[in-house]
Amino acid sequence: MTLEQLRYFQAAARLQHMGKAALQENISQPSLSIAIKKLETEFGVPLFKPNGRGVELTSQGKAFLPYADSILLQAQQAKKQMNACADSFNGEIRVAYTASMAYGYIPRLFKNFLSQAGKAYVIYSDEMPSDDIAAGLKSGRFDLGICSKIKPEPELVQIPLLYQPLVVLLPDTKAFAQCSLDRLEDLCAYPFVSYRKDYPMYRQISALFQREGLTPAITHFAYSEDAIARLVEQELGISIVAQTESLSQYRVRTIRPNWLKEGRHIYLTFHRLRVQGEGVKKMKDFLKIFTEQFPTP
Repeated sequence: MTLEQLRYFQAAARLQHMGKAALQENISQPSLSIAIKKLETEFGVPLFKPNGRGVELTSQGKAFLPYADSILLQAQQAKKQMNACADSFNGEIRVAYTASMAYGYIPRLFKNFLSQAGKAYVIYSDEMPSDDIAAGLKSGRFDLGICSKIKPEPELVQIPLLYQPLVVLLPDTKAFAQCSLDRLEDLCAYPFVSYRKDYPMYRQISALFQREGLTPAITHFAYSEDAIARLVEQELGISIVAQTESLSQYRVRTIRPNWLKEGRHIYLTFHRLRVQGEGVKKMKDFLKIFTEQFPTP
């Protein structure tokens, strides 16, 4: 029993004529009759009997019609539901990114992607720390992540997108104009504004001090370069941050001493095994082209 056979049976039952049913279903009358005959053979009972030039249901056919109607209705509803699922799967993109990418990179990415995609994709975006992005990718909450280096996860892939050099961040005021930072240990003489402890950047900068046996005088913890810059411009301390485009809007000064060689990579991150829809695949391909055109801070 196939859906095609059920559809032919239903048409013949409603129209009470094999020829009219065949015309409605856009097949030849012999083909429709053969399909119904196969049903009768499978069930071992006649479903139709002659009635003048047409046909009518037998008692067995009348008993079967409600089941055929129900199966075809459920099949139609299932198809409608799966079409909606396909629209969502292929037409929606769920992206998570860190606060450092929110100022210029992400808005331009979305604008350029949508203008060149040739289709009106729906993008759901979230801003959060890199470790939370990794958790969201593992759980299936997100399709793509744009974030810092995370702890190794066998199911997650990270592909480098951008490189941001580390810089020392100082208040752009007279009090700090003559600030001498020829060595890393010179930073320990000032209050230090740090990334939050659960951020990859905190781990990276802490390792920088630990290699020299130093401990900065941390007085504030903040969640992003922008949050740190707002504290630094109020002369609440100095910091080491990744150089981002947004720093230019604050009253701060950035320097890169000779001892500061490190930087931060920003990665495209995604689940290794999860099947991706059309929109997600297109954005992945677009990201490399877009990033090559994005200005380095």
